[in-house]
Amino acid sequence: PKLSDSPLLKLRTVRRLLVDQGGSPTRALQTVLRQAIENLRPDEQPDPTAQEWLLYNILELRFLQGKRTRDIAERLAMSESDFYRKQRIAVEEVVRQLALMEESESS
Repeated sequence: PKLSDSPLLKLRTVRRLLVDQGGSPTRALQTVLRQAIENLRPDEQPDPTAQEWLLYNILELRFLQGKRTRDIAERLAMSESDFYRKQRIAVEEVVRQLALMEESESS
């Protein structure tokens, strides 16, 4: 689905950014999604074996850099089916971040 049709465009976080910066709703949503992914970046030094880094790398490579699934799975030394399982977990973490961002918007 295209971002221009996403129900996420209704998030307060996205609407505030749109008002603050003007411009396009999809760009505002992209900015919010990037921020949610960056919020998941672990503070400690990169450790490819740590679960937090694995999930962050999947999000960063797939959604921010636009790499292909097969290439990411190869780079992270995992099967494609394992990649899809981990990607699902990573996306759930982004959803949690979006919920936290929305919660802080209403405070």
